[in-house]
Parts: sequence; C-alpha cells; structure tokens
Amino acid sequence: MRLRATGRAALGTVLLWLLACAPAQAQDAAVPESEPAAEDAKDEALELTPLDDELPETLTLFGRERGIKLGDPDSRFFMHAWLRGQLRYSDPFDSDPRDFADLESPPGSDFGFRRARLKLEGHIFDPRVGFYVEQALTGNMPLLDMRLDVEPSEDLRLRIGQHKALYNRERVDSSGKQAFVDRSIANYAFTIDRQRGVTLFKEFASGRRGDNWLMAGLYQGDGRDPGPRGNQPMYMLRWQWHFMGEVLPFSQTDYEFSEKPLGSFSLAAARVRGPYTRFSTSGGGQLDGFSSGGEERYTLEQWQQGFAWRHNGFSVQQEYHQKRIEDHETGLRSKLTGGYAQLGQAWPVNIGRYTFPFQLGLRYAWVDWDNTPQDRTQQEITLGANLFLAGHDSKFTADVSQISIDEPGVGDGDDVRFRLQWDVSF
Repeated sequence: MRLRATGRAALGTVLLWLLACAPAQAQDAAVPESEPAAEDAKDEALELTPLDDELPETLTLFGRERGIKLGDPDSRFFMHAWLRGQLRYSDPFDSDPRDFADLESPPGSDFGFRRARLKLEGHIFDPRVGFYVEQALTGNMPLLDMRLDVEPSEDLRLRIGQHKALYNRERVDSSGKQAFVDRSIANYAFTIDRQRGVTLFKEFASGRRGDNWLMAGLYQGDGRDPGPRGNQPMYMLRWQWHFMGEVLPFSQTDYEFSEKPLGSFSLAAARVRGPYTRFSTSGGGQLDGFSSGGEERYTLEQWQQGFAWRHNGFSVQQEYHQKRIEDHETGLRSKLTGGYAQLGQAWPVNIGRYTFPFQLGLRYAWVDWDNTPQDRTQQEITLGANLFLAGHDSKFTADVSQISIDEPGVGDGDDVRFRLQWDVSF
C-alpha cells in the first residue's frame, strides 16, 4: 500500500508543482476590476447575506452573468436562478476513509458529477423579505434549502425554513466556495448541517472594531430529512466578532485581493436529545459504531471556536471542536475532539491576454475519538491549488491529501489521495 501511495504522491506533487510555477510567469498587471453583481435595492436587501453562504459573485463567467433574472430588483418581486455543477476525478478514493478497513480496501479511481444543483434567490413583496431555494439534481434529488430571510431592521434578521444551521464556518461555506476540493475530515464528526426551524440574528456595534453578531437557532433536531426525533428541540447559539469592523462573508480564499483586512472570531454551542449522533446532507444518522435506538437515546452537546482572516490574497481559517455524546440506553459517555487549520496565498497569473487569480493552500485536520464504540485517531494533510476563471463561479481545483488512521487493536496506516475538480455555475 505504501508503494502505491508513494507513486500517487509523486504524481500529485508534480502536477501541483507545475501549477505552482504559473505565478512566476505573472507580470505586474493587476487583476481587472470587476463590476458589482448588483448595485441596487436588491443588493441592499441581500446585505443581510454577508452572513450567508450564497453571496452574489462580482466576477462574470466568460463575460456574462450567471443564470437568468426575472423581474426588477427595485420591484416587489425579483428572482435570480442559476445552475451549479462539480465534475470531479479522484484516486484511489473520493470520500474520506474513516477506519483502517477503508484504507486497506480503497474503491479505486472515480470520475463523474459530484454535485449538480438548481438555485433560486430573490425577494417577494418587499426587498426586505428574501428567499432562497436549493434543489439537488442528482441522487434522489432532495430539496436542500427552502427559507425566508426577513430583515425588520438593519441590525435584526430572521431566517425561517430549512437551511444550514450557522454553527461552524467550514460547513456554512458553500461546497463551491471552498479552498480545497472538499471540506476537511472534521466535517463528518462535528457538523450539525441543515435543520428545519428558525434562526435569529442580532448585530451590535455595526461598523466598529466591536462589530459582532449573536445568532440563536431553534430547530426540530432531526436534520434535513424529516424522521424520528426526541421531544426536545435542538438549540444553537453562535457569537461572531468581526474585529476589523467589517463582515467577513462565509466564503474561503481571497481571490479578490481584499484591500482592507477582514477577520472573524467565533464561539458556538449546540445541544439536542434524540435518536441521532450526527447530521449530514442526508439528515440525521449515526457516527461509526453507534447504534440506532429510541427517539431519546442520545444527548449531544458540542461547542466550537473558529477564526478566519483575509487580506491581499492571503487567507487563514481555523476551527477547534469538542463533542460529547451520552447514550442513555448503555450509559456510555463518549467524547470527540478535532478541528482543522488552513492557509492560502493567491497571486494574479497571466494566461495569454487574460489575468486570473491562482492560489496555493495547505490544510491540517484531525479527529480524536475517545471512549467511543470505535476508538481511533484520524489525521489529514492536504496541499491544494485553485485557478479562478470567474471567481468561485468557474474554477479548477487540484489537491493531494495524506490521510492516516490509528485504530487501536485493529491497525494503523495511511494512504494518499489525488483529486481534480471543475466547479462551475451558469
């Protein structure tokens, strides 16, 4: 297995090195200024979404704005619709291996659409009443998001419906706005993902160094897909401080070369009692080794600390997580700790007559399973590269990861994965 891994590591390193040489060819030409995606009442209404994962892009795809628009942004009704897809090649596995057996028997290379989605956003009756809908076009085609965003005042906002709980930045960052091909190994264990309920936002000290948001969520606690749940709802609380005085959007990399530094520090906590030990796009489910049971079998209590920074092409993002699980049927109390840290640097690159942002990034992530049915430690080191043809609306991403697993009593090992992806919205 190590010989196979070494060969793939060499191949991936060579490819990334070739990409990394591109910045050396760049001249002093700056990245052309881009036109704002919208400069009217519609965008003023969407000022409530700097906290969101779906911001209008400022760059255009081949000289054209993505999607189609119905209505006028100044009218009572406006809708913007577009499609997004991810075409990905991976070898020798795509999904992150989570135990020693996954490392020993990788499924092999894979090529195909990882994600395909239809997205709709706009406002109804008033620009202060926004909506967002996201529908998957692959698999069993689930409805991912359907929500209303109401802004009674500039510092008070309400989100109602099915949406990503604003618990941690990595999960709220759209899969199309990541710095690497996909999220880190920590996402599986700690995300609370999409939920159905309400989230209240309150801003304090707007525009000053003390600018901060308090977000409180109350959800049904069974994830995106309705299913069994306990008698208690899920509670979520997040405090987010924008210590540079301006909001840092939920989006990774700094391909726009921010002139002003942007930063964010956050603390969040969540609690729920029900039949699940984890949540994903599929809804509620079980972490490896945990069994299904009664509707109030498990109590989950978790918290996280996050940090993000962006300035002049340089970006940093980090999270630390703790999660406690109490099994009321067996009495077992488990604890998971983990997180990730990543950094990236972007440069303008000349390709023919055009100049595009190019970024290199490095990420380290880990998850430690303590007193769980399947005790183990996972680690990930990933080197990635992005070439932005139209911001996050059209980009090529390549990354190479070394993933290692130490499973006491079973075995320990590591393997290397290579992935190449085109993410496009149109």
